[in-house]
Amino acid sequence: MDRHNSQEQLKFHELCKENNIYALCMPSHASHLLQPLDVGCFSPLKTAYGNQVSHLMRSRINHITKLEFLPAFKAAFDETITEKNICASFRAAGIVPLNAEEVLSKISLHLHTPTPPPQEEPPWQSQTPSNARELQAQSTLLREKIRRRVSSTPPSIDDVIQRLTKSAEKMMHQAELLRDEVAALQRSNEAATKRRSRKKKRIQKQGSLTIAAGVELIAQQEAAQKGGGKKPQEAGGSGVSRQALARCTRCREPGHN
Repeated sequence: MDRHNSQEQLKFHELCKENNIYALCMPSHASHLLQPLDVGCFSPLKTAYGNQVSHLMRSRINHITKLEFLPAFKAAFDETITEKNICASFRAAGIVPLNAEEVLSKISLHLHTPTPPPQEEPPWQSQTPSNARELQAQSTLLREKIRRRVSSTPPSIDDVIQRLTKSAEKMMHQAELLRDEVAALQRSNEAATKRRSRKKKRIQKQGSLTIAAGVELIAQQEAAQKGGGKKPQEAGGSGVSRQALARCTRCREPGHN
C-alpha cells in the first residue's frame, strides 16, 4: 500500500485480518520503485497515449472528447499493457523473482554540501516611515515591542508610536494637498470644457446684408457723424440693422469676417 488515508482506517484493517491479508506499507515516494504498474506499465502507457494525441493534433483535432479519447487510449493500452511488460514490471520491482537488491541498486545517494540559507534582511530600525512598506515594517516592530513589553522599556515604545504618528500625519497632509490640487484641476477642466462647448451665435435682423449695402451704410454713418449726428437711412431697401457694421479683423473691410 502507499499509505493512503483510506488504508489507515480501522474497518480496512479488520477486513484484512478476517481474510488473512497481510498489508505492507511502502515508504513515502517509493511507488515508482516498488509498484509493478508504476515501474513498467504506466510510464510507457503515458508515452503511447501522448503519441496518439500528437497524431490527432496533426490531423487538426485539437479538442479531445470521449469520441477521440476512447479509441486513442485503447490503442495505447493494447500497445503497452502486454504480458511481456507486466512480467518485466514484476521483475524490475524485485517481486518475481524475489530480489531485494534489484530495488536497492536503483537508490543512489549523492552527498552534497547544503546551500546556505538566504540572508535575512537586517531588522527594521525605528524611524519615521516614508512609504507604505516602511509603515508596515514600523507597525510590525511596534507589535513585536508590545508583545515583548516585559523586556522593552516604555520610552522605546513611546518613540516608535511617536514616529508612526508623525508619518501618518505627514501622509494625511500630503493626501489633503493632493485632493485640493485634484479638485482645482477638475474645476479648470470643467470650465475649459464649457468654453469649448459654447456655440457662437450671430444676431441678425431682417434678412442678409450685401457688400454694396454695407459700404453704403458705412458711408451714411460717416456722413451722419459729420453732419451733426443724423441717423443714416436704410441702404438699398434691404432692411439692415442701424447698428455699426463689424469689419474684418485682418483687412478692416466690411461685409465679411
